[in-house]
Amino acid sequence: MNNKTDVNQFLAELNAGILKEKLAYTLSEAALATVVHGNGKKKAKVAIEFTLGQVGENEQVIVSAKIAHKMPTKRGVKSEEDTTETPMFVGIGGRLSIGVPQEDNNGQSDIENPPATVTKFTTKGKE
Repeated sequence: MNNKTDVNQFLAELNAGILKEKLAYTLSEAALATVVHGNGKKKAKVAIEFTLGQVGENEQVIVSAKIAHKMPTKRGVKSEEDTTETPMFVGIGGRLSIGVPQEDNNGQSDIENPPATVTKFTTKGKE
């Protein structure tokens, strides 16, 4: 069982997937600004910062995600910061997930392998 956070899933879950879109947009804009206004000297900078804070005394955290950028312009630099917050659950080994970790028969959380659910119904011999 892998108890580490799946980074692709983590990014897709932050701010309901909007953070991933904002990051893609910001990277593209930074690249374009560097090519158009960089003159071979000016550089763009894109930074992403995560801050985690516990929610009360339970096994949830608020993940604060900040995307900051500085981009060259024709006459200088423009900069902006965007911060969003997403509540997440902490499972075994610190694995972050938007969903509640499942429990097995021993009462242990297991977000990697949720319990089996009924997938087929039968009615008097018919499927």
